[in-house]
Amino acid sequence: MTVVTLKRGKERKVLNGYPWIFSDETFSVVGDKKNGEICTVFSDSMKFLGKGFFSSSNIAVRMLVLNDDEIDYEFFYSRVLKAFELRKAIMNNLDSCRIFHGEADGVPGLIADKYNDYIVIQLRNVGVENKKAQIIEAFAKVYAPVGIYERSDFETGSAENIKRNKGVVFGKEPEHTLIVHEHGLKYNVDIINGQKTGFFFDQKDSRFFVRQFVDTSSVCLDAYTFTGGFAMNMAVSGAKKVYAVDKDEQSLEMAKKNVDINNLGNIEFFSGTYEKFMQEYSGEDFDVVILDPPSLIKKKEERRKGLDIFKGIVKLIVPKIKTNGIVCLCSCAYQADTDMLIEASRMAFEGTGRSIQMVGFTFQSKDHPYIIQIPESFYLKCVWLKIK
Repeated sequence: MTVVTLKRGKERKVLNGYPWIFSDETFSVVGDKKNGEICTVFSDSMKFLGKGFFSSSNIAVRMLVLNDDEIDYEFFYSRVLKAFELRKAIMNNLDSCRIFHGEADGVPGLIADKYNDYIVIQLRNVGVENKKAQIIEAFAKVYAPVGIYERSDFETGSAENIKRNKGVVFGKEPEHTLIVHEHGLKYNVDIINGQKTGFFFDQKDSRFFVRQFVDTSSVCLDAYTFTGGFAMNMAVSGAKKVYAVDKDEQSLEMAKKNVDINNLGNIEFFSGTYEKFMQEYSGEDFDVVILDPPSLIKKKEERRKGLDIFKGIVKLIVPKIKTNGIVCLCSCAYQADTDMLIEASRMAFEGTGRSIQMVGFTFQSKDHPYIIQIPESFYLKCVWLKIK
């Protein structure tokens, strides 16, 4: 058993529902000090605060409960069931979505996505790794899936030495490619070898939002297309031409398969970086441009660098966007907020004499809940701009 005592005043955020206790907020740590074990947490006045996963990393404790409940199968079952109830309305309309979103659903480090009758889980700290059997049993009881597949094969710099497990943990092996449906479109998803758990559900609202800006005369660009989500939504809205760009060959091949199964013929793919595409592109100016790069900054100290990077991304499109054209700039990094995206766009167009009108914001979809006591759970932002 490990007992963690906090410095004076540091209990306030814990009692307010913030789940992370950083190592520099602890006064003392006594006991086994094993990564991933359940520890008890006390205030500086020795008031019992709750239990969480202990870690020797920068995040010393990931809180689970503000009481003395056992962290056992019943605990995980109740959290999985609560997350299921939250998403009932979503799952009435979609066969696939995120069904567990880490801290926002009450278990730090636990990610789960549902693809038809299969569930893909990702365990992002040693605490949930240690409780894997109970977690799998809970998902199996709530959802009765055909199979559960683990994708904990992500790169990590954590001091916890998380095992990079991958494979079937319950039921049957999934097909190499599954098909899911979203807004009338079909997507091939490779849950075995695709990025993250195979698909980015968090952009479903944004992918639908773009349709209002597209008509039969529109020339469109989907930079960082991944498996073609934005490109297909623009194409199905009647776009004259859509260019889809990505440097990842595996993702691009899946995007091409997605286009084929949806019988869309107005998308042209480019294998390479967005920067290379813009250097070589000599076609018509664009009516709609989606700029959805991967996470670019991880730390608060990188915000200045992030602003410059986003500015550079937008600047490349400046000479190629039509009057009244739409530019959507996205960030999936918590540290890159909407103010940064807006300022980067303003700076990119500085000196051009063109005004920029804000026409909308989109954020992560509701199956990726944002808990206001946990700022990090609000991570995906897209700003939609009309360039005058």
